[in-house]
Amino acid sequence: MRSLICRRHCQFFKPAADEPEKCLGYEFLAAWVRLEPGLAAALDQLPPGSAPETEQLAQVSKLLCPRCVFRLHGCDYADPAGPADASPCGGLMALADLLSRGLIRLPEIKAAWERLLDGFYLRLAEHASLRLLEKPYLYDRLSDELYELNQEGFDWLARCDGTRSGLAAQADPEFLDFLLAESLVAVCTEPRPRPLHLRQSPLPSLRYLELMLTARCNLRCVHCYLGDQGHTDLPLASVLAALQELEAMQGLRALLSGGEALLYPHWEELNARLRDFELRFILLSNGTLLDGDTLSRLQVHEIQISLDGLEAGHELIRGRGTWSRTVANLQAALARGLMVSVATMIHAGNQQELAELGQLLQEWGVREWGLDVPCFTGRLAQHPELYLDPAQAAPYLNLGFGGSDHGKVGDFACGIHHLAVLPTGQVAKCGLFAHRPVGHVQEGLETCWLRLPRLKLSELECAGCPYLTECRGGCRFRAGEGLAPDPVMCALYGIDPKKIKRLTDDQDL
Repeated sequence: MRSLICRRHCQFFKPAADEPEKCLGYEFLAAWVRLEPGLAAALDQLPPGSAPETEQLAQVSKLLCPRCVFRLHGCDYADPAGPADASPCGGLMALADLLSRGLIRLPEIKAAWERLLDGFYLRLAEHASLRLLEKPYLYDRLSDELYELNQEGFDWLARCDGTRSGLAAQADPEFLDFLLAESLVAVCTEPRPRPLHLRQSPLPSLRYLELMLTARCNLRCVHCYLGDQGHTDLPLASVLAALQELEAMQGLRALLSGGEALLYPHWEELNARLRDFELRFILLSNGTLLDGDTLSRLQVHEIQISLDGLEAGHELIRGRGTWSRTVANLQAALARGLMVSVATMIHAGNQQELAELGQLLQEWGVREWGLDVPCFTGRLAQHPELYLDPAQAAPYLNLGFGGSDHGKVGDFACGIHHLAVLPTGQVAKCGLFAHRPVGHVQEGLETCWLRLPRLKLSELECAGCPYLTECRGGCRFRAGEGLAPDPVMCALYGIDPKKIKRLTDDQDL
């Protein structure tokens, strides 16, 4: 079938490649030929590379493309924002050509789809994973969408391992239509097994792991909270073991940072292994080393680039000449179709530039812009002139856009789903709490995670604040590592932290 359909009609055909997921045009036509062998003779009449009528191609595309696993991820033809000259898959071309030549009719195609659907093997998409967190979820690591499921939906999806036919008849039709439309389930003509590794995550769930691969950095940013860390590198074996354990613990994202992650001595080997894991990988970088060769080899799903203002504001803290290099590499990444987000630190030298920066980032097509107020530690402690009072800095937090937070659960303060592995191998709540490690990565990620002290919102001095569920206590390091309010979050919501009193049965704010 591949030779009859793909080799003849698909410009993307690769004889040596036999991916577990194939375009729905191929899967449907291959199944139809098995149901009606006479179709093979009709296919054999089609000249290789023949061009069907535009109208017939549109009719076939309207039926199949919305249900194809590649529609949202990897198909320029089905993507409304894709290039105008994008070519459809070979299956669509062959079906449309059969239709154009009168060898089949459109009602026959529609009827065949209805007849074949229950016999297909349904397979959870390669880019999607079932996750047993506080609740059952389905995670799309390409779009970073986390879908909450009821138990019935989860149990049905757990059977979509590519080995069972007849699952479509057992599904709620609306649920199945949604999964197909969101490219979360692949339709297969024949069994294509896909192991699904399910276990209950520890509670609370570890969803996001920052791997600080190296202390090496090519810049000496004056606001860096890490200060001078030397050249310590996390062993590659420790990195891979942590990723395996994160995946087993039902984790979602791995953030690859430093220092500058691209200076990690084992970067190329690690980069080549990333697609072995059912995790979303985000590279945190200052952007200056993202040249064309590096971008062409990247296996991450997203790059988060630090851009701290326009040229003057950015270079005030990152050094002369860094802005133009960073912006050029950011735009090159976007031109390659890579997903890019931007992180910006608010300081005294860039506050007047932030509104214009936001406009530029939206024009360039950046996915997300996150702003934060740096903590007065590390090198910033040596440059107090750059530190903004929280009342001045906080309003700029509202300029950000995008947002990729999957939400938080339970009565817990910041960091409820986050853990960091430092270049030394020590494990801590985040890099700011490097002085309070909870263990070493060699002890096991889960062991360290379960040791992590968890501060409840109800224990904070600001427990009675009406905005507590929104700010979740803010940054605990910025709050002085105790129970006091985070002054930046208080300023953001217009609260005077000195007037906040913890509520008792007979107290009000």
